[in-house]
Amino acid sequence: MENSIYEKKSLQLFTCKHPDWKSLAKDCIAFANAKGGIIAIGIEDNDDFPPSGQQIPVQLIDTIRERINELTINVGVNIVLEKAENGGEFIKIEIYPSASSVASTTDGQYYIRISDTCKPVLPDELTRLFTDKPAFNWETKVVQKVTIDRCDNSKLNQFVNEIRKSNRVSDFIKQKSTEELLAHYQMLSDNYLTNLGILWVGT
Repeated sequence: MENSIYEKKSLQLFTCKHPDWKSLAKDCIAFANAKGGIIAIGIEDNDDFPPSGQQIPVQLIDTIRERINELTINVGVNIVLEKAENGGEFIKIEIYPSASSVASTTDGQYYIRISDTCKPVLPDELTRLFTDKPAFNWETKVVQKVTIDRCDNSKLNQFVNEIRKSNRVSDFIKQKSTEELLAHYQMLSDNYLTNLGILWVGT
């Protein structure tokens, strides 16, 4: 299911005569200004997988990367070609959270991801977004060299179990290992707990 960190888009939107690149840029900006996320291009809204045997045009990944770079500011992405269990291909765009800066379009528009929707940021909200960025940056810093084996195991197990039982978390996330889950939620960086990780699962 689409949620605050996952979005699906039909491949037809990007293989038609006039692709809506500005909409894709808006979604990338919205994820970057929140907690980051994944956009899966080639999976329809009501499907879990791409069409069986679907093939992605070779040049499309480079085109998507170029258009995102042209239309956005302060947005970092990693774009890869993935193959689903049914053999169909799709494009996975991983958008990194913009930890210490605010992402925008090149013409000065701001968006943020709330639940499964990308919302424009109003002027009064923009001030708060600028103010909140340094605090968010603090959460993802590694200050103390605390490895995962020194965490509170009961807190760690509770966190992992609740994530995997939640109906608000996608199967894509639930299938991650414990270390991958902590890294996904920015609690772990280079095998050390971040400040956020220590707050959640530290002793």
